[in-house]
Amino acid sequence: PDNANHLVKQAGVQLDAGQQDEALKLFEQALILDPDNVDALFHRSNMRILQGRPEQAKSDLERCLRLRPNHTMARLRLAAVLVPMEDLDGAKQQLDACGEDSSEVQSYRGELVFAQGQVGQALACFEEALQLEPTNPTPYVNAAMALLNSAPAPGQMPDTTRACDLLEQAIRVDPQFAAAYVHLGQIRLGLATTLDTARTVVELYDQGLENCRTAEEVKELCGMRVLAVAQVEAAEMLKMDTFSLN
Repeated sequence: PDNANHLVKQAGVQLDAGQQDEALKLFEQALILDPDNVDALFHRSNMRILQGRPEQAKSDLERCLRLRPNHTMARLRLAAVLVPMEDLDGAKQQLDACGEDSSEVQSYRGELVFAQGQVGQALACFEEALQLEPTNPTPYVNAAMALLNSAPAPGQMPDTTRACDLLEQAIRVDPQFAAAYVHLGQIRLGLATTLDTARTVVELYDQGLENCRTAEEVKELCGMRVLAVAQVEAAEMLKMDTFSLN
């Protein structure tokens, strides 16, 4: 088992370096030495998810849970795999079996009911998640998205003010959380009525770019920034008094 665990750690290093083929070989070697190595199965399942191989990830996670039924993270990962496979009942069973009321469980539960169109229930789950773990940015963003997708009262607009507040809180608790910059910028640009307000969106994207973790995040934020700059420049060229291209 010690040798197998060493191989699992080496596989993790290879994964971090983007060497998935090498990592896979190490996981397989670990499982030859120790066929019941839960860590090898769990981490290989995460790699399968990244590779877009949900069936193989599902198989690893199910075997992992047969060996260690109280592996909460494996249940959460399996629930996340089952949702896009449209096995919502199976995903719910995994969440119910977690046996704990953690922020992550509530976040997954919210995503599950959101996928089922139960926006109000999803919002309640996300709000519970952020209460359980105020330093986790994900439920703030999820709650904001649920708010924007909630059906407003007749004659009312979606609660964009509260959604923006939640996204700003996400950035405060984790300045590197790119998704919060993306969604906040989209809302602010959509609501902008003056050029000065629109320019603050560009500044927001610049702030996000300074704090990005990955190349993918940089690419997404750069794309959002280019669109915002193009709209501002178009409004300037047209000598518009207000920021509206409609």
